Amino acid sequence: MKLPRSVIERMRAPKGESFNESEPTTAEGYYDRAVSHEESGDRWFSSDLSKAIRFYYRSHVDYLKALKLDPINEDALYNLPRLEYEVYSKYTKEDSVILDDLTNCADVLNDNGKDGLFQDIQGICKHFESSISILQQSGNESLIGYDFYFNIAICYSEYIDILCSNAQNIMEIQHGDELTLSIDRCMQMFLKFFEHIKHIMNSKIGDDSDTIEDIESITNGCIESYRMIATVYESLYSDQLIMFMDGVMGTFVEEVDTIANTLVPIIQNIGLLNTLKISKLNERCSRVLNCDEFLNLWSSHTDFNSNLQKRLMEASSMRSFIDKFEVVSLELPINNKWSILSTMSNQYRSITDIIKREISDIETSKSMESDLLSSKIILMCSIFIERADIELERSLVPITEAISSRTILQNNSKTLLKNALIFSKKSGGIRESIMGKLSRKKRQREAAMRLCLLDGKHQDEWNTIIGEQYWPAELNTISDIEAYKSYFS
Repeated sequence: MKLPRSVIERMRAPKGESFNESEPTTAEGYYDRAVSHEESGDRWFSSDLSKAIRFYYRSHVDYLKALKLDPINEDALYNLPRLEYEVYSKYTKEDSVILDDLTNCADVLNDNGKDGLFQDIQGICKHFESSISILQQSGNESLIGYDFYFNIAICYSEYIDILCSNAQNIMEIQHGDELTLSIDRCMQMFLKFFEHIKHIMNSKIGDDSDTIEDIESITNGCIESYRMIATVYESLYSDQLIMFMDGVMGTFVEEVDTIANTLVPIIQNIGLLNTLKISKLNERCSRVLNCDEFLNLWSSHTDFNSNLQKRLMEASSMRSFIDKFEVVSLELPINNKWSILSTMSNQYRSITDIIKREISDIETSKSMESDLLSSKIILMCSIFIERADIELERSLVPITEAISSRTILQNNSKTLLKNALIFSKKSGGIRESIMGKLSRKKRQREAAMRLCLLDGKHQDEWNTIIGEQYWPAELNTISDIEAYKSYFS
């Protein structure tokens, strides 16, 4: 969609940002300038999203010009889709960024064609594939580094997540469709990554510092592999679907398990080791359909009970367990649903206490680490909102405990949303980035929109409380949440 000419003229980049250096004449010159622009974008991203994206745009243009002069420039072939993914992650996927709020960015925002900077995740996967194909066909496959394979695997993981969120794709899944082809390609890229990095590790025997770094890289590969596997299985709601997917992914899962098992004794970073173990546990739980077995599997690993990351992943896994049935209109037995929601409520209550202590410790220490405090505040807001949704959902379960406590649960929901509003207005510290501030504002809108619905406020009040340009997006998101659907009838 093109913006009106009057808007475009108003949003052009300021003349003060124009560059006076002479235009490069070689592919190397364009590539070097592209790298310089991208580094400038990275520097500005923490304080000025508009200025940052203008630099990213210039960088993207220069990568394209470098490739026009040298179509097999391996660095530009890698950096071009990598930059597109970076912009996708920072601006498109990030829900706290409102593109319409960016200033002087008309040229950038209109650059959404086939070769433009703004690509959807499928387009980015295609651009990575195109780069690999060019290098292979030119006899330069050996120049494809393991980071290239890792990044394309991550892109496919993102794409798979989107495909799995569409219930129709799950109900109609078959060999050769877009979902299974994407899963197959993602697995291939992860295996290529493992193959390349293990080859590098074998050639560095005796160099301990590099070996530790490579071990951490391959561990991250296993973690991301488990996350992709869990994403797929969390969307499968029947034994038949799980059997089908076992046929698609079984060999890959075994390969990742083998690599992970060899890593466990040699990983020195305890935090990374715990993340690996928790990711593997999450993957195992994702394929369980029986409610009691699912809850027991999570609770049986008591060695992680004090780990915040484990608690967060466990609670998220429980939400996915409920959603996998409801998105295809398969009702969980009400006793099971009540049990899971109550467990989630208790889990998030414990998480709230942990994060409160962490926020207090950070405020007391007066840490100067950028966004350390802000990230905890944002997480706390998200937890309050999730707890509010759970309490409201619990109040609607047709079971004796819920019916007798309905008013209390619904009041609890409102109180939790008010707590989210209070925390969203806390300062993120003097080193808080613009993204931190925007994320707090986003959580504030999420909580306020829910409160408006629960309190029965009218649309003209939404304009004042949330903002006329913001509440439609918030309302659209909430309309998909089971607990709020009665407010739209």
